[in-house]
Amino acid sequence: MEKKKKVDWSALPKELWLTIGNCLDSRIDVLRFRSVCTLWRSSVPLFKQTTVPPLPHKFSSDAVAAGAEFQALLFQTTVYRMQPLVDGEPNSSNSKPWLLKLEESNSGESRFLHPITNSPLRYPAKAKNFNLLDFGVVELRKSYSLKYRQNNVIIACVNKVVVIGQTHLDNCGIFKIFDGGKLGFLRIGDEKWTHFDEQNSHYDDIIVYKGQCYVVDRLGTIFWVSSELKVVPFSPPLCGFGGQKHLVESCGDLYVVDRCLDRERSERYLLEDNNVIFGLPNPFFANAAVPEAIDFKVYKLDQEWARWVDVKNLGDQVFILSNDGSFSVSTRGFARVKGNCILFTDHRHAHLPGVAGSGARKCHSCVFDLEDGSIKNVAPFRACFMPWPLSSWLSPD
Repeated sequence: MEKKKKVDWSALPKELWLTIGNCLDSRIDVLRFRSVCTLWRSSVPLFKQTTVPPLPHKFSSDAVAAGAEFQALLFQTTVYRMQPLVDGEPNSSNSKPWLLKLEESNSGESRFLHPITNSPLRYPAKAKNFNLLDFGVVELRKSYSLKYRQNNVIIACVNKVVVIGQTHLDNCGIFKIFDGGKLGFLRIGDEKWTHFDEQNSHYDDIIVYKGQCYVVDRLGTIFWVSSELKVVPFSPPLCGFGGQKHLVESCGDLYVVDRCLDRERSERYLLEDNNVIFGLPNPFFANAAVPEAIDFKVYKLDQEWARWVDVKNLGDQVFILSNDGSFSVSTRGFARVKGNCILFTDHRHAHLPGVAGSGARKCHSCVFDLEDGSIKNVAPFRACFMPWPLSSWLSPD
């Protein structure tokens, strides 16, 4: 078989450089473009994240003094799938796919996070030689979070944030689930959040699907949020018996993942250090009564017939349930990587060998296998910057 001739991309006409550069809308794409050669680097400036002004955030929890208000910043996080290239071409038979999660702040600073737990990762010395041109990079999803302006600590009473109108963040709309299940909305420039559907406070998850905002309640009913902030039923009730519902988009379809827990969820409100953690059923306290996952059920919404389909096999898809949003990854074409699994974080007891009564809860990355119903801890992930190999937790062996 004749070997493909390499293309000298630096020989492209100059008038095309800026045209191509103007189509790049992510930091990774701009970095890769500028890495081709000196001429390309000079034709496109460094990527600048759209600056979003500080947002108001008023806390309604009883644990906080009435009227307490702080400024928050919107952080954007992007998940990439990376695959090493051999002679400029992907080699799925030998190379392993990786996940890379990059968080970007208003100030232009960026850092790498654990793809599931969102824990920050350090930079070892060998990361300085990390060359993006050695990898094929595919953007999987964007997610968002609200953090305090003073110290960039995540606002714990905000369970999840999604953004409508991501092309121009300075004019976007922000939806949030907060205080354990309430809904709020703010458009950039508004002086305060608008709370809607206030008679209900039992929403579990929120997602942007086909450009629209959808939420799911604890009974598994999906609702569409209209531009007038009306909550409109979009699906029949699921009536799943699990304790927590997750929304996932995969291959253009909408799924609900029903997490079955070993006990009921408790609405526990906590206050620590006066300005760090406010009013949330907070899973990060070692002594909190946080339920463990014991099973998962997956349901696909048949939108044509308005019914739920019980899914027993995800095929080559892997569902990843992260704290800031859920998404799916295809394992198609990758050797030694198993599909039909769910990756999630759980707060399980860590028992110390030989120590009676030890059992402090720690956050673990876990994998649920739909084929046999097993739940296993993922091998500990070193707290340093390295793309996360999918095969480290999805090996069929």
